[in-house]
Amino acid sequence: MQEPRLKIVSVDLAQENRFAEALDGCQAVIHAALVWGEPGEEFELKDTIAAAKLFEAAGPAGIERCIFISSVAVHRPFTGEMNEDQALAPIDIYGATKAAGELFLRAACAQHQMTGIVVRPGPVVGPPSVVGSPFRTERRINSMVAAARAGRPIEVEAGDGRQFSGLATVAKSVSLLTNLDNPDPTYICVDRSILTWEWIARQVVACAGSSSEVHLLPATGERPVPRFSTSRIEKLLGRATDTRSSLVAHINHLVKFSGEFAN
Repeated sequence: MQEPRLKIVSVDLAQENRFAEALDGCQAVIHAALVWGEPGEEFELKDTIAAAKLFEAAGPAGIERCIFISSVAVHRPFTGEMNEDQALAPIDIYGATKAAGELFLRAACAQHQMTGIVVRPGPVVGPPSVVGSPFRTERRINSMVAAARAGRPIEVEAGDGRQFSGLATVAKSVSLLTNLDNPDPTYICVDRSILTWEWIARQVVACAGSSSEVHLLPATGERPVPRFSTSRIEKLLGRATDTRSSLVAHINHLVKFSGEFAN
């Protein structure tokens, strides 16, 4: 059932001439969409253009606050310790696309006196909040589920892991930021703890009821396990971030519907 206070306006990101219509009467913009496409379609440029046009349209529409869902990919190459104050340093197209979106947000907000906030999640995990809504998964987790369902061993490097982002945590953070007085310009929204791929693999095996074995490979030590500071996002939420339950629910969803998701 649709929330009675919500008005749904469906607009393709390529229909920039309809942005003004969609923004009419709104106070805030939360831009979380991403233009997907096949290699060779220049979808990265399309995504950047769409973000720039949306933020530029927000000013004349009277929008007071713009929130952009970016990515920790703007921090690549990942180092041992990272926080929101470090300079943008993407090394791949996806990170560059998100970094460009952040810069267009800042420019539009400066020009139109809007408040701009960037939220940078890591890999987002959690089951869809609405039945039938789009669902994407971190490829490595999907590969583990496929291996577990087939009874194949799962190989992981000892000690290797990531800080994930729970879908509910990202949503709660954005909700708070829509009305927060004097927000920070940027928030890294990830779990405080690093969840190792070994732990994830064992959760996959358990959720799938699989006979697969988890094989630990020696740590290569080629790069430090990255760690993002979570002090700012935890101050906003008033609690420590913890995505373990969201990740297990994500895995269970994949196990149930694994045939529908491709690597």
